[in-house]
Amino acid sequence: MRTQIRKIGNSLGNIIPAAFIRQLGLVEGADIEVKATDGKITIEPIKRPKKCFPFSEKELLNGLSPYTAHADELALVSAKELGE
Repeated sequence: MRTQIRKIGNSLGNIIPAAFIRQLGLVEGADIEVKATDGKITIEPIKRPKKCFPFSEKELLNGLSPYTAHADELALVSAKELGE
């Protein structure tokens, strides 16, 4: 796809066509890697690793029953915890 270099503020830039944005799943603020090699400019999205919790839900609930869950007890929330 052919586009043109444009003036953006005090710099020059290029608009990424919407078709490429959808294809690559880009969003505003996404990080990209820009490289110049052998007279070519390459732009690659940087994929951030998904945050994962150290425990699965199954591991957290392992051994929990209505008798061990203490669902009958109400938590006492302090004013400090409420931000007062």
